[in-house]
Amino acid sequence: MTIFHQMSIVRHTQFRMARLMRLVAWCGLSLVLTAPAGALAEALPPTGSEPSAEDTQTLPEGTPATTDAVSASDVNRFDVLEYRVEGNSTLARERIEEAVYPFLGEKKTIDDVQQARAALEEAYQSAGYLTVFVALPEQQVEHGVVRLAVTEGKIERLKVSGSRYYSLGAIKAGAAELEEGRVPNFNTVQKELVGLNRNAGRKVTPLLRSGRIPGTIEAELKVDDQLPLHATVELNDRYSRDTSKTRLSAAVRYDNLWQEGHSLNLNVQMAPEVPEESRVLVATYVAPLASGNTLALYGVKSDTDVTTVGGINSLGKGVILGLRYILPLRPLPGVFHSLSLGMDYKDYQDSVLFGSSQDSNLPITYLPFTLGYDLSLVGKKDQTRIGLSTVFSLRDVVSDSAEFDAKRPGARANFAYLKADVRHQHAFDSGFILAENVSAQFTDSLLISNEQMAAGGADTVRGYPESAALGDRGWRVGLELSSPSLAGTWAPGLNELRLLGFAEAARLDFLEAAALQQSRFELASVGLGLRFRAAKRVSGALDYAWPLEDAGGVEAGDGRVHFRLGAEW
Repeated sequence: MTIFHQMSIVRHTQFRMARLMRLVAWCGLSLVLTAPAGALAEALPPTGSEPSAEDTQTLPEGTPATTDAVSASDVNRFDVLEYRVEGNSTLARERIEEAVYPFLGEKKTIDDVQQARAALEEAYQSAGYLTVFVALPEQQVEHGVVRLAVTEGKIERLKVSGSRYYSLGAIKAGAAELEEGRVPNFNTVQKELVGLNRNAGRKVTPLLRSGRIPGTIEAELKVDDQLPLHATVELNDRYSRDTSKTRLSAAVRYDNLWQEGHSLNLNVQMAPEVPEESRVLVATYVAPLASGNTLALYGVKSDTDVTTVGGINSLGKGVILGLRYILPLRPLPGVFHSLSLGMDYKDYQDSVLFGSSQDSNLPITYLPFTLGYDLSLVGKKDQTRIGLSTVFSLRDVVSDSAEFDAKRPGARANFAYLKADVRHQHAFDSGFILAENVSAQFTDSLLISNEQMAAGGADTVRGYPESAALGDRGWRVGLELSSPSLAGTWAPGLNELRLLGFAEAARLDFLEAAALQQSRFELASVGLGLRFRAAKRVSGALDYAWPLEDAGGVEAGDGRVHFRLGAEW
C-alpha cells in the first residue's frame, strides 16, 4: 500500500503479476473499459483475441449499475487488481484497505466494484464522516486498475444564530469540528454538542444545509438561551434535634462568567425563628475546562449543628474549603459516567453532641481526600444512578492524631471509608413512578462524628429530625411510589400534582462503642405525601411519616410532618 499526496492505492500483488503475464501473452494488446460515475459495466475479451465492440459497453452517465448488466460468462467479467482511491484526506489507509480488499481479484463483475464503492462509503460513515461520499467516475480501466472518487463535504460557513446572552465566538469555539474548511467528524461533533448543552440555560441545535459552492456544507448552530442569572428561595423544616422547627434558604447563581460558561453560586441558610441557631454560607465556583473536564471549588462557613444546604452535608460548626476535579469518561448510548478527585480542608471549632454521638466537643482540623466514580444509565422508562467513593486522610498531612484521639478515643488521623449510593427510577405506562434507593458506608476505622454516616430527615428516613442518628458504618434504604400527575384543566395554574407513598429504613453501627453508649441505631418509617409545581416557578412537598422505631428523641408512632415550599427565577 502506498499513498501519494491525497491518493490511496490498494494493490493486489499476486493478481497483478497474473495480469502482467496475460498482457505479455496478448502481445501488447490493452483493455479499455468505459463507465460513468456510479456505474462500471465492462468485460474482459477472451484470452488471445482483440477486444471488439461487443467486448466493451458504455453506459450513459448516471445510469445505476444493476445485476442485470452483468453476465455470468467470462465475457462480462474482468480482473480488479487495484483500487485507486482519490480525494481522501480523512480516513486512515488501513481502513481503506480493510474496506475494499475483499473485492480485489480475478473475474470480478460490476456488482463487485459497486460493493467495493459501497463498503468504502460505509467505512467513512461508520467513522463519523457523514458528509463524505464515494463515486465510481467515468473512466478507462486498464491493467485491472479501478478508480474510486471520494467527495469530502467540507464546511463552507459556520453560523451561530439566536444567542442573546452567550458569546458567538465562545459557541463557535465549542464546536471546533464545524469550523470552516474542515471535513466534520460527527462523532466529535456529538461530543462537542454535549459540552455546549451542559449549561441548563442554553440549548444548541445544529442545522446542516448545502453550501453555495457545490460539494460544501453550511452549518448553523441555532441557540435557544435564557438569562444565565437564577435565584431560588425555600422554606422547609430541616431542623436538627432540640432546635427551632424551620429553616429559610436563598441562593443566587450566574452561569456564564467571563463568557466561558463558568458558574458562581452563593447560598445562605438561617433559622428564621431563632437566627442565632443557624447561619450558613456556601459559595461554589464551577469551571468547565477546554479538555472537557470540570473543576469545582467551594467553601462553607457554618455556624450551625447540621448543614444541609447547597448540596453539601456537614455536621459541626466551622469552615470547609474544598475542590473537585471531574473527568467525564467516554459515553455510550444511554450510559454516562465520570471520575472525580478531590480534597477538603476542614476546620471545625466545635460540634454538637447528639444522643448517638460519642465525640467530645473539641476543635479539630484535617484534610481528607476523595476518589469517586459516578455512573448514570438512562433508558426509555428507567433511570439508574450509581455513585461510589472512598474518603481517606493521611497522618500528619494537616491533621493531628492527638486531636482525633482527644475528640474520640481510638480515632486516628489516617482513617478511610467507602461510600456507595444506588438510585433507580422506573416509569410505568400508566404514569406511576417507582423509585428505590440504597446507600451504605463501610469502614474499619473509628470515625469522628463529622465523617460518620447519618440517618434521619427529609432525604434519608422521614419522621425523624436531620441526622437523628450517627454511625461508623451502616446502610439506608428507601422505596417510593408516585401516582400519575393529577394536574389538569380543573386547575389551570397547576403544572404537576402527584400523590405518593413511601417506606424507609436505616441501621447504623458504632465500632468499639464507649461504655454505656448504644452501639447500634435503627430507624424506620412509612408515610404518605404529595408533590406539586405551579406557575412553572413554584414547587412544594408535603409528607406525613410514621416512625416505626425509637431513635433521635422520637418515639415509634409519633407521626411528623415534613414540608418544603420554594420558588425559582
